[in-house]
Amino acid sequence: MAKKTKWKWKCEICRKHKVKFKDYRFIDSCGLQGKTYVCKWCIGLDNVAISDIIRDELNPKVFYEESEVVDG
Repeated sequence: MAKKTKWKWKCEICRKHKVKFKDYRFIDSCGLQGKTYVCKWCIGLDNVAISDIIRDELNPKVFYEESEVVDG
């Protein structure tokens, strides 16, 4: 399970939001091999969505319903 963190780095997946969690991802095509620092938007996404975000430089908020997206 992902651990909550207090770091002020950018997410290693989307590079758009602040890091909130330490997760473990193994996606060879994206270069993710183990420990990964991620934002609250990327933490719940599956590997296919993560690959899309990295490849197309998407904002992870596009994978959520509009009612779920609240800035903060």
